[in-house]
Amino acid sequence: MHPRSLRTLLGAAALTVVAVPVADAQKPVKTPKPPKGAQAVSFGAAPSIVVFNSSTTLSGTVTGPSNSGVTVQLDADDTRPYGDSYKPTGRTAVTAANGKYSFAAAPGKNTQYRVTARTSPNVTSAAKLVLVRIRVGLRVSDSTPRRGSRVLFSGSVFPAYDGRNALIQKRSPTGRWVTVVSTTLRDAGTTRSTFSRRIRVSRDGTYRVKVSGDSTRVNGFSRLRRLDVG
Repeated sequence: MHPRSLRTLLGAAALTVVAVPVADAQKPVKTPKPPKGAQAVSFGAAPSIVVFNSSTTLSGTVTGPSNSGVTVQLDADDTRPYGDSYKPTGRTAVTAANGKYSFAAAPGKNTQYRVTARTSPNVTSAAKLVLVRIRVGLRVSDSTPRRGSRVLFSGSVFPAYDGRNALIQKRSPTGRWVTVVSTTLRDAGTTRSTFSRRIRVSRDGTYRVKVSGDSTRVNGFSRLRRLDVG
């Protein structure tokens, strides 16, 4: 064979060898589907963000054959990073005739949940993280104050966050929340902290109080309070 023809042939072969893996690498990785007729369990939380001392509904459906009367066990992990230290909550539910089940839960801090259906074999759901907001209460001493007067802002925060800042904020004309003043949360027992601060007001406005979250709970916000200055 002529040297040029040999080089051409070898070059074409090399291109073929390189092109095959590249094409394969571009193919999307497909998640394998469970075998037809296999049992599975769905899981969700509504709402997925709750205020401290409020509850959420954890629910789902066991699908597949014999999905009625199945015992479903609830597990929880409330320590970051979530997902590596689940513990049984000691709570179970039994599926209805349509395979549905539900639990009511009131986590005290951010908690990731999952369920295991005691089928044959057992099947475990995907996880769902429920976030817990710090509860912040707010009262004002006068909602229709005179211009230039001082209004007392006060309230309680649950659970206790003694020493943390409570940010009294006012909504700007553009909708942004601007911190007017920061005040320190005080000890009010084992379950809550309190705050109080007088603010001089000169015009109408909408206010709230924010307490920043931490690794166990997310930011807490009070209800809005409207002040109409006379």
